[in-house]
Order: sequence, then structure tokens, then C-alpha cells
Amino acid sequence: MKMAALDAEDLLVLSTLLEGALLRASDMTYQAREQRFVAVLTRKDDPAQSPSRPAGLHFNRVTKVKSIGMPDRSSKTVLTLIGLMFNPSEAPSGDVILAFENDVAIKLTVECLEVALSDLAPQK
Repeated sequence: MKMAALDAEDLLVLSTLLEGALLRASDMTYQAREQRFVAVLTRKDDPAQSPSRPAGLHFNRVTKVKSIGMPDRSSKTVLTLIGLMFNPSEAPSGDVILAFENDVAIKLTVECLEVALSDLAPQK
């Protein structure tokens, strides 16, 4: 599966698909020069079934990243994604919030919404 989000409604669809996705702090990185935030996660293909699939999530045009409660990158702590939200500022810019269980969050300041999700392995 490949999906893109270019507005708040698209991001809501991605958020629904990624609810409950698992990842570690070491599975995320901010590439400042490329203005890109990248995460590799494991998402449920179907919430009613247990098989999961690895996926890549990346945000382009990211100018700033802040985190709250984020474990150290060397930590083995597994984070569970609750959802993605967009708080617009001066159109088309704003903040994307990645909310995780246990009061962990990442705020990405973006010039505009440009998000992509791609499965990394074929379905079995």
C-alpha cells in the first residue's frame, strides 16, 4: 500500500490507518538538510487480525521538530501511536502532532502538509 496526505482530511485517513502502530525512538530521524522526518513502524494491516506489516512514514518540508516525553534513542521502549493531527497556522503551514500512549508526542512544524506512507514488505 502507498498513500499520501496533502491536507488535513488526508492526514485523518492516515491517522486511522496508523492507529496502534508500533515503533521505537531509534526508528525515527529528522533529516534537517532535506527537511524530512522519517519513521519506520509496524502497522496493523487489519485491526481484527494480528499480522502486522512494516511501513515507512515520511513528512516533507519539515522546518522544526520538538518532542515531549520521548525516550532516549538507545531505549528499547516500544511506542504505540494514538494518532496524527494537523494544527494549521498561516496557510498552508502548521504543526503535525504525532501522539503516542504514555504522554509522548512529537511536533513537526511544516511549510505545508506533504506526507507519504508506504508498506515496506509485500503482503504474505
